[in-house]
Amino acid sequence: MTGHAAVVLAAGCSQRLGQPKQLLRAGGETLLRRSVRLALETLPDTLVVVLPQHPRFEEELHGLPAQRLRNPNPGLGIGGSLSLAATHVHSAARVLVMICDQPTLRVEHLRALLGAATAAPSGCAATVLGDTIGVPAVVPGTWFAGTGLQPADGGFGRRLRQTEGIARCSGAGLECDIDTPEDLRRARALGWLDPASA
Repeated sequence: MTGHAAVVLAAGCSQRLGQPKQLLRAGGETLLRRSVRLALETLPDTLVVVLPQHPRFEEELHGLPAQRLRNPNPGLGIGGSLSLAATHVHSAARVLVMICDQPTLRVEHLRALLGAATAAPSGCAATVLGDTIGVPAVVPGTWFAGTGLQPADGGFGRRLRQTEGIARCSGAGLECDIDTPEDLRRARALGWLDPASA
């Protein structure tokens, strides 16, 4: 591949939230479908979505041209989801890595990351999240090849923070993901998510 691939990590169990964050809605659209749609708007050569093993999540992606992978043990860690995606994206020049619970994310930010990664000495670009960096991020496909990712690994966060020559793109609001009931209440109060269904 000479363009880019995209991976949407959406297999989380939402244990602290108490309900599937993938199915929360913003503008009438579930966060799962929205994140995949935004990834598609960047025109990836390949789009992989890692899901839990439940048909409800598959239904949310009806009509979207994305390859679905099912993580049988999502509670073990992000590394397991990344390793599932590896064989599908490791040959890409760049891989856009996303999660599905950032309701303020816009496609313009994803395009900025892809452009910045192309110009960066490391081939990487990450989102500035308060005093750290993280996803969405763009990494070389080689990061997926022979990395020996294990299910309990925490993804690429540490590697991003330790990489020199990485581009950093401002991500105002993206540090507010939806992990707890308090996060959910705040997001709804700010209008980032639709009110709870009656």
